[in-house]
Amino acid sequence: MVLIDQPRYWQVRQYYDAIFGNRKKRGDGKSRAYIEKILCLILKYYFRVSVPDSNAPFRLMSSLFLKEFLPKIPKNFNLPNVMLTTFGVYYRRRVKFIDISFINRQCGVNSINISKIVKIGFKAIKDFKHFKKNM
Repeated sequence: MVLIDQPRYWQVRQYYDAIFGNRKKRGDGKSRAYIEKILCLILKYYFRVSVPDSNAPFRLMSSLFLKEFLPKIPKNFNLPNVMLTTFGVYYRRRVKFIDISFINRQCGVNSINISKIVKIGFKAIKDFKHFKKNM
């Protein structure tokens, strides 16, 4: 669950192409926080971008931003939000990261375990090479 000051960010959206959340304190476990840190390091290596949280559960993007970057992402790519964040920073769009509160799910079961995340990660690294080559 994401807790943010939505009305405030809705009002300032006109000044940014995209506003992304940044989970300074995560409620979904240390292993997922560790994986996110690794992912941010990989993005820094491949794309020379510094993002605090590449896959935060809060995104507010303009339609122009999406029209520009969504076509660059293959339909079967597992991490489209990561690439939208990366493209925004890489291409120096007006991007803002806001601190959000994030608590773990209150019911249900997480469908993606660590072994699945690792498999997705290895595939993503191959895809990142392809993205970088085409930038």
